[in-house]
Amino acid sequence: MGIAFAILALLVVGALVGSTLNFGGIVLGVPIAFVFIGALIGKETIERQQRIIRMKRFRQDARTRKVDFEPHDKRTLARTDRRVT
Repeated sequence: MGIAFAILALLVVGALVGSTLNFGGIVLGVPIAFVFIGALIGKETIERQQRIIRMKRFRQDARTRKVDFEPHDKRTLARTDRRVT
């Protein structure tokens, strides 16, 4: 009977320790999972913002700029226009 009592005590203590460790795993695991998910969302957001910024820069660079032609340039353009038409 003493052996049965010792085995039963070991099972109870093992169950208590196991549930404590498992509960600790949940308590520690959930915040770590939230941090991981937040990091993934943050990374995607930063990459998206960088793509938007690159596209805005590309559009600004692609805009036509007003250029003041010098007399020499105007003569060259006039000659080119006459040849084309």
